[in-house]
Parts: sequence; C-alpha cells; structure tokens
Amino acid sequence: MSWIEQLYHTYESCSMTEGGATTDTLKLKSFSPLAPPFHTLKKSDIEIILNGDGDFISAEPITNKGEKEIIIPCTEASAARTSGEAPHPLCEKIQYCAKDYSGKKRSYYNSYYSQLEKWASSEYTHPMVNAVFQYVKKGKLVEDLITTGKQIFNEGEDSGDIFVRWKVEIPGENETRCWKNRMLFESWKHFSEQQETVDDICMVTGEIHPIAVNHPKRIRNSADGAKLISSNDESGFTFKGRFLTASQSATVSAEVSQKAHSALRWLINRQSFRNGDQVIVSWAVSGKEIPDLFADTLSIFDESDEIKIQEISQPIVGDVGQMFARKLNKKIAGYQADLNDSTNIVVMGLDSAGPGRVSITFYRELAVSGFFDRIKQWHEQMAWHFNESCEIKSEKKKKKIYGNRVFAPSPIIIANACYGKRLDDKLKKSTIERLLPCIIDGRQIPIDLVDSALKRASNKCGMDYWEWARTLSVACSLFRCHSIRSLNINHFKNEYTMALEHERTDRDYLYGRLLAIAEQIEEAALYAANEKRETSAARLMQRFADYPFSTWRNIESQLVPYKSRLQANRPGTLFKMKNLLDEIHAKFQPGDFEKDSRLSGAYLLGYHCQRLDLAFKPKIESETESESENNN
Repeated sequence: MSWIEQLYHTYESCSMTEGGATTDTLKLKSFSPLAPPFHTLKKSDIEIILNGDGDFISAEPITNKGEKEIIIPCTEASAARTSGEAPHPLCEKIQYCAKDYSGKKRSYYNSYYSQLEKWASSEYTHPMVNAVFQYVKKGKLVEDLITTGKQIFNEGEDSGDIFVRWKVEIPGENETRCWKNRMLFESWKHFSEQQETVDDICMVTGEIHPIAVNHPKRIRNSADGAKLISSNDESGFTFKGRFLTASQSATVSAEVSQKAHSALRWLINRQSFRNGDQVIVSWAVSGKEIPDLFADTLSIFDESDEIKIQEISQPIVGDVGQMFARKLNKKIAGYQADLNDSTNIVVMGLDSAGPGRVSITFYRELAVSGFFDRIKQWHEQMAWHFNESCEIKSEKKKKKIYGNRVFAPSPIIIANACYGKRLDDKLKKSTIERLLPCIIDGRQIPIDLVDSALKRASNKCGMDYWEWARTLSVACSLFRCHSIRSLNINHFKNEYTMALEHERTDRDYLYGRLLAIAEQIEEAALYAANEKRETSAARLMQRFADYPFSTWRNIESQLVPYKSRLQANRPGTLFKMKNLLDEIHAKFQPGDFEKDSRLSGAYLLGYHCQRLDLAFKPKIESETESESENNN
C-alpha cells in the first residue's frame, strides 16, 4: 500500500488551489489539471450554451485539440466504466443526456436523468446543475443541435458517442464553464460523500471512511481502460483459498483512491517517460522539481547559448571531466536546496499486465540525499565525449554548433546505440527496464549491452558517420561505467579517465591509440590528395578488434604509400605521427604487442581519446545545411 499512500500525500501537497485545480509546482511538459476528488478527465466534442433558466442558446463543435480535455464530475461506477450503464452526473455522451436520441446505440437517458435530478434537488445543488437539469428535462437536445445548422454530426457517425459539455451563462457568475467552476466541483464532492454507504477502516489514513468499491481507470491517458486496482470480480476465483471478499484483503477509502489515482494521472501527464504502454514516472512527494531520470546531462544542465558556444569552442586541455563534474555538482546542489531531507522521492514503473489491467513493474522510495547521490553517480560514471550539435539563436536565425561536449547519454540513446535498426518497441522497453536499476540502485551495467555497443562501434563501415560517432561514444561510456563499477566491487582505484592517458600501458588501450594514429595518417594523405573514401583502418576495424597483432601488420604495410605522400606534402604531420607511433610501441609490456587475442572495450577508449587529442575542430553550420547533412 506504500505507493498509494505516497500518491495520496503527493495530492495533498500539490493541490494548492480550491477545487483541486493546481498551480504549476513542477516543470511541466503540457498543461493538464490535477482533478478534484470524484472528478475525472474526459475529452469533449461539443459545447452547449444555456442561460440560467435552462434555455438553449447555441452549440459549438470543439475543434481545438488542446481544449477538448476537461474535468468532469464522476461517480465510482462511471469513472471505472468500460461498458454497461453508468452515467456521469453532468457532462455525458448524447446517448445518455438526450431524451430524443434515436441512434443505433442503447439510450441511457433515464439513468442519467434520475441521477442528475437527485443532485439538483439536494442541499448540495448548484445553479449550473439546475439549469442543465431543466434543459435536459425538455428532451430537445438532438433537435436543438440540428437546428443550429452547424456541422456537429459527421456523416455516417452515430451521434450517441458525441460527448457534451455545458456552459451556463448566469448573471453574476464569473465562471460559466462547468469544467472550470470550482464551486461546482465542491458541490459534487459534498454530494458524492453523502451517497457512500459502506464504511470501513482506510488502510492509508487509518480512519473510518466510506470505502471505494470501484477504482478509477484512465491512468496513462484519457483512453486508457486499464486499472491498477480491481476488486469486483466475484466469479473469477479472485479470492479463492485466501479471502471471501475484497474488503478482507485491503480497504481504501473512496477519497484516498480518487486522490491517489488523480495524482498519478497528473504526474504521468507532466513528467513521465513513455514507450507505448510502458510508463516510468519519478517525483518528489512535496511536488518540488527533480531531474528527469531519462534525460541526458545536457538536458539537465539547460545551459545558455553563450555557455554552449564557449564549451564547444575551447580546446580540450587535461581531463575535461573536471569541468563536467563541477557543473553537475552545482546543478544537483540547486535541486537539493529546494527539497527537505524528510521528503521522499518515488520512482514508479507501470506496464500493461493484460486486458484491462496495468501492473507496477518497478517501485522505489528513496531519501532525497540517496536519490541525488545515485543520479550524480550515474551521470559522472557514464559521462563521455560526444560530437553532438546544439541549437543557438544568432541574429534572428537558428544555427547548429557541432563540436565535442561531455555528458551522460540518455537510456534511449543507449538503446539505439546498442541495437541500431534491430531496436523495436519490445526490445526498447526491455532495455529501458534493465537500465532503470542501474540508475536508481547503482547496479552494474548488463554486460550484453556493453558487448553489443562495442561490436557495433567496431563496425564503422556499416553505419553513417554521425551514427557511428554516437555509437562509439556510447560504447566508451558504457565500458567506462562498467569498469568503474567493477573496480568499486573489487576495491581497485585504477579507473579510466575521459582524457588521453599518455602513461597508461594497458595492451588494449595502446592498440586503440595505434589504430587512431594509423587512421589519422591515411586521412591526412587522402585530404592532401582531395580524395574521399574510407581508410584501411576503418575497413579493418572489426578484424582489428578480434586479431590486433596480425591485422596491425596489414594496416601498417598499407600505410607506406600514404607516408610517402605526406613526406612530400606535409612532412611536419608525418614527423609527429611517427614519433607518436614509436612512443606508443615503447609502452607495451614485453610480449603484449605480439599477442593476437581479442581486444576488450578499452581499445575503443584509447582510440577515441587519441582521435580527440589529435584533432579538435568545432563546426558551425546553419540549420538548413545541418539538416541536409543529417538526411544524407
């Protein structure tokens, strides 16, 4: 019951205004209100305008998609409605609220009318409710819609599915829209509380309250029919061998269930990661902003254009990981400053468990300090060099800057790098689920993901250059993080850094440096001759990873004509490259160079760091130029 308790407390913390329409306490992706208890979200199709006496004024079809979703009063039964007769109290489909409906669907007017009459005649009524009741009672809704002459009914469509919302123009009433009137929300809330009859102990609050029998659906979106809690199956052996009734297993009050599901729906809409039916959401129970678990570090930094240009344009000196760590520490400290140590951070994963059911696939509650320690650890250990673009605004024109930036890739980038074109929705979902404990629990990176990225990064000829460059960076990122976490387990401290380590004598690392220099020699010779083709080092990269010594002999022999060309055109470059080759050869331990066994991922670290050390050329292109390059 922990998850529903945390969601209930989140609702209480975040419902800052009357009626449950909350202020924006989080960094939101889109607007959607936090619905009050006994209310739900629904997409409406037409808006009917009445006066205070319940007379028809006009009707308008709702064409703006952003204005379709509204808050409506609901009952326990109507909120959980999948089929059958369970009317919403006010806003409803035409098959419910139109007495003169005569379409293919069954009319449920009588049950809708009866329920609305009870509300309108109670002590908790509202003038807008009375106006709608008086109009519905006349039974002319479809006739009035037709007489407007507007395109309200689509040809061939059954009008019974059209969802109606009401606007009641009452003198002196500031808010005439029923889906935004907070006093109307309160009216229905008080009326609903008086209708509940089964009282029991709520296992969330520990108090005696009316107990929920039907729990809400529409959790992940307004069309989602799956439920997290379902306890009304008395014929499918739900309680066989353990309980006779649902109330013997657990009881939750109707108000707590409504608030918890409303909070979850609100959080998912604003700050969740979605992949089909899979949803992962993290939040602070206090409602304060926290970093996105599935964002790369650059998205978390959210830096200005000036800082982006400065970072890309400056040369790499020493270990740029130090600058990255300072920025990360500063950003994390900013998040923590807004949060109380007593506040919990919750991470929750949801996925479909079957027709009409959604399950909790991942759940963690963490203290603020523990959560940010894990986030910081993930971004520090996964950080690597990426040759990426960033958009800036210059002279009223968007430009893209290409250059080296240090950050930790997002799980989506990792999944794409590991599987490429083989990545389908099912594989993406599985990869995300496997990476989540690595972020939240600090677990080791799955070795098969590391191996897959390393193999793809070694196949340079099989990808476009931009895809290969990103795959190479992700492979280095994964291998370095896997190495660091292995070293932490074994209590070693000799971890790889993000800068070129001139004194490192690892066989695999040195072989990677040799490959980068061979590639640089051939690229420089081809550039001098104005030729564009893949280098021998690129073509033999996969074989080099499997048989480094024998493949290196082939690569070295093929460099002879390119060295001759550089001797004539760029002798300074050749002299530098030869000195580097001699320096690296001298660092091999006796017998290591002659080994022809397969290289580990460390060779890619040496290869990439050596490439960065040899050349750092930021590139600025206009948005149109960069887009055409990406398309190619």
